[in-house]
Amino acid sequence: MKVLKKHWGVFLVIFLIFLNLSFFIVGYISYLYPKLGNFQIENVIETDRFLTVNVTPSLNATKYEVTVKKEKEVIYETASEDTNIPLENLEANYNDSLDIEVKAINKNNEEKASDNRVEYVYYDASFRKEENYFYSNNQDVVLNLEGYDPNEDYSVAVFYGKKNVFQALHVTSSIIIPKENLKGYSGRLTAILYNKNKRKINSMNFYVNTPVVGKINITSPTNDFKTRWNDITLKFNGGENATHYYVNFYVNNNLVKTEEVFPINNQVLLEAAWFMENTDYKIVFEAVYEDYFEIAEKKEIYVSVGEKETTSPVVVSHNPNFIKEGTRVSLSSRTSDAIIYYTTDGSVPNANSLVYQEPLIITNDMTVKTYAVSSNRYDSAMNEYNFKIMDKTPVIYLSPSNQFGNYGVKTVGYTTEEEMMNKLADVIERHLKNAGFIVYRNNPYGDINAWNAVSNRVGADFHLAIHSNASKDHTARGIEIHVDDETSPSLSAATFVYNNLWSIYPGNTNPTYNRGVKYARGSLGEANDDYVRNGALIEVAFHDEYNDALWIVENMEQIGQNIASSIISYYN
Repeated sequence: MKVLKKHWGVFLVIFLIFLNLSFFIVGYISYLYPKLGNFQIENVIETDRFLTVNVTPSLNATKYEVTVKKEKEVIYETASEDTNIPLENLEANYNDSLDIEVKAINKNNEEKASDNRVEYVYYDASFRKEENYFYSNNQDVVLNLEGYDPNEDYSVAVFYGKKNVFQALHVTSSIIIPKENLKGYSGRLTAILYNKNKRKINSMNFYVNTPVVGKINITSPTNDFKTRWNDITLKFNGGENATHYYVNFYVNNNLVKTEEVFPINNQVLLEAAWFMENTDYKIVFEAVYEDYFEIAEKKEIYVSVGEKETTSPVVVSHNPNFIKEGTRVSLSSRTSDAIIYYTTDGSVPNANSLVYQEPLIITNDMTVKTYAVSSNRYDSAMNEYNFKIMDKTPVIYLSPSNQFGNYGVKTVGYTTEEEMMNKLADVIERHLKNAGFIVYRNNPYGDINAWNAVSNRVGADFHLAIHSNASKDHTARGIEIHVDDETSPSLSAATFVYNNLWSIYPGNTNPTYNRGVKYARGSLGEANDDYVRNGALIEVAFHDEYNDALWIVENMEQIGQNIASSIISYYN
């Protein structure tokens, strides 16, 4: 029994120690991570010198921040360690409805909003803001009050900078500033309205002998302009007498950036670095005289900025696997302003390598490694071309679509994709054979696996699947060609075929139809480097769109000859 009592005492001591330790840990954690308590805005009252927001205390708050909004736009912010928060220098206009919000902040800068927000109507008098802020030295300035209270005792002071140039006590609803008080002054003057407690309740700027900035008109880009992540050249006219220009960037109506710019020939470069990718912007262009922002001329446009693109890879004008000695090979990128770097000694090219300027003359076996760079784009992938001087008859495998149930625009004579693409393949095959090429065709009753197997077995130098396209709403247009990725061995041939066909496409003046070279990345069996050698798939316009379908039907011979001539040029 004594042993049990002895052990019980030990257990009790240990328990008390753990209990105290637990209280200590909880208290220490609460000290390190204090939670903010709920609180409310009690009221907004007027004191002798300013308005004051009173809040109930929030547990563990170290300060309170007040935000005043007018029509969802922030017009005033302040902070205080006290629960009685003075709104010094808050200004509004008579009858403005102001939304007042408060949040408590603890020592770890965690925030908690008050349980309520207050709508406060500003009933103090204010100057009537006229559209015309401009006066000359030869006229009196007349300022009128809104919300004038005859039981209030108002006074007005006018300042030029810090200099008091006019003062009037016991003013009425209409205040006249004699022209004699304004002689010798040029620029902005500020009138300040005080109530009987000498509290500043409103102010207004007006301008004497100040140049007027001309109206602004943005001529480029157009409104709702869409672009990749890139520099944008803003062109404008107007803005006479402006001494400063600013560009303001808004996202979701929130100002995110302001940049002062310096136009040259009424053009301003908006740098790509000022934009975020995949973001819609409202851009406000502002022409200002001196720092007179409230009378600045502004013009806004909306632009959508897309992703940062990658420079198109470098392609060669002739097949490297077998080439005639002395052939002049051109290097190019579909990115028009790209700079092409290359090496011929097997080394990896960089910005210190040779810059491509004129065709390379292939006089012996050589390896060309190359990549392209362009402004505001990622660098292209590196492509390697192993040129071998060899005589060989090119072998081409044509694989027209077998989609017998895929109908086009019947009114223009487009039947099925299978029938029309096989007719196109007939034209291509005829011209290739006339040029001495060996041509194989797919079996329309087979499948992709069988077609790829035959193509590989005959050693096809180029495998071209031939299709026409369709869209959900039947309005899309354009041509496109698919390869596996940026370094596919079929990339150059496919690019050459696409570029030449695009040159005769009737919609080639519309850049939205220029669908280009696309990367299937394993999704297309006949354009997959793991399944077929040098494979590509071309979509020859849209068979469900009237104009595209009509072009295919009426220009079958021209389209086929164009594709064949591209292949012949590339492999000869």
